[in-house]
Amino acid sequence: MKIHDAEDVQYLLRTTGRKLSPNQRLVVLLYASAEQNPDGTVMTRATELAETAGMTPPVFSRTRKELCEAGWLEETGKFGRVSLYRLNRAMFTDRGAAGRHLHAVRTG
Repeated sequence: MKIHDAEDVQYLLRTTGRKLSPNQRLVVLLYASAEQNPDGTVMTRATELAETAGMTPPVFSRTRKELCEAGWLEETGKFGRVSLYRLNRAMFTDRGAAGRHLHAVRTG
């Protein structure tokens, strides 16, 4: 899931409302709005994302771990000792092609 416009933001807010805590919703929005590789992996450092959200790195890390355990985020690999993450597309299947936007563009 990648945010392209206000409609995407509204969709994410509706989808995460009453399911996630405010910190978790912020992290989902950060991952959706960050620059992504074609597979959806976000390469932005966690410390930078935490600073953007006004969170301390430990709070951001704990929140990201909670989202991984709940299935909203998934680890896609490592770059050295740094783990890389992306939003889990399965959480956005009700969005149709828009929820899989990057995948759909990449495969044709």
